[in-house]
Amino acid sequence: MIERRKVLRDGVILAAAGLLAACGVPRRDSATSAAGSVAWEFKADGPLEGMRYGSGAVVAESNGLLTGIDAKTGRALWRLPISTPGIAQRACPWNGTLVVCGAEPDAAGDRAVAVDLASGQRKWVFDAPEGVTLSGAFGVRDQVLYLIAVDHGGAGREVWAVDLTTKSVKWKAPCVNDGLTVPETGSLLYNQKPGTGGDVVALESETGATAWSRAGDAAVSASTITSGLVKGAVLASDGAHTVSGLDPKTGVALWSTPALPYPAGTVFGSGDAYFLCDGAKLHAMSPGGETSPLWSLTVSDKGEAVDAAGYQAAGSVYLLAARTLRAIDAHTSKTRWLQTIPDKPGQNVHFALGDTHCYVESAADDATVTAIAR
Repeated sequence: MIERRKVLRDGVILAAAGLLAACGVPRRDSATSAAGSVAWEFKADGPLEGMRYGSGAVVAESNGLLTGIDAKTGRALWRLPISTPGIAQRACPWNGTLVVCGAEPDAAGDRAVAVDLASGQRKWVFDAPEGVTLSGAFGVRDQVLYLIAVDHGGAGREVWAVDLTTKSVKWKAPCVNDGLTVPETGSLLYNQKPGTGGDVVALESETGATAWSRAGDAAVSASTITSGLVKGAVLASDGAHTVSGLDPKTGVALWSTPALPYPAGTVFGSGDAYFLCDGAKLHAMSPGGETSPLWSLTVSDKGEAVDAAGYQAAGSVYLLAARTLRAIDAHTSKTRWLQTIPDKPGQNVHFALGDTHCYVESAADDATVTAIAR
C-alpha cells in the first residue's frame, strides 16, 4: 500500500460511520480505462483541503468533513464530520483505517480517531486531556501510535507515544518541529519541520530519547526522511547545488556531491536512484558523489516545473509539473503516458498515488478529485 505523501512542493522534499454521499457520481467506470486516461471524477462538498489514499479508498477533506471514496469506481462510501489539522501530512493509514486527529461535534476536546476506510466507522478513539491540541497522527508501529500534542496556548509541543491496547501515554518527549516520520521498521522516529528547514531530530521509539540531531544545519535544508531511503541513506539537500547521503542511524554524512550544475532544491527518490527537477528537466541520479545524471528528460520548455510533485513506485516515476501528470519509466526515461492537468504555477495541487490510479485535485475546479488509471 502506498500512502499519499506530497513528496515535493516548492523545493520541499517530502518520500483521513457515516452517511453515503448523494453527490460524486463517477464520470466513467475505471474497469474500462486505459493507462493514463481519466477513470472517474468525484465532486466533493467544497474546496479540497487534503487527500489521502489507503486500503482501496481515497479520503477527501473539505469544510470540516471527511469523505471516503471507492478508489476504483469513484463512488462515495461514507462521510464523517471532523475538523482536522490536515490529512495530507498529519494523518496515517494503518490496518485498514485512517488515523486522524481533530475535533468531532460529539467530543469535548481533541481526539485521535481510527476511521475504517471501507465503512467510515470509528474503530477506536483516544481522547486528549482538556486543553491539549493534537496536531497530527503520524504513524502506528507495534500497537503504539505516535502523535504530536500541543499544550494550553501552544506554549509547549511534545511527541506522544500512545499504547493502543491501554489507551495510555507511554512517554512524552519535548520537540521543536511539528512534523514526525515513523518508518515501518527500525528503532528511530524522525522529528522534522514540514517544508524547508534544516531541523531534523532522531528519537528512540521506545523512550523518546534523542539519538541524534541536525537542527539548524544549512546542509540539510530539506531531506527525504518522509519519502524513503536511497541505497540505505537519507538524502539531504542544501537547497542549492549539493546533495548528501546521511546515515539514518547516526545522522552522519556518508557522502556528498560536488556542486551540481543544476539546482538541488527539488529532490525525491527511493531504492537505487534519486531525482532532481530543475524547472526544465527531470534528472535521474545515482546516489554517491556522481554529478552526471543517469538520464535527463525535458518536462518544460519554459522552465516552469519548479513547483513539482513526485512519487516513485513500481519502476515508474509519477511527476506532476508544468500542468502535466507524467508516468515515466524510472530506468529508461521513456514517458509511458501523460495527462494534462490544469495546474496553475505555484498552486498547491493535492496529489496522491494509489495501487491502481493516481489521484489529483482538478485545479480548474478545486472541489473535484480526478482519478487517472496507472
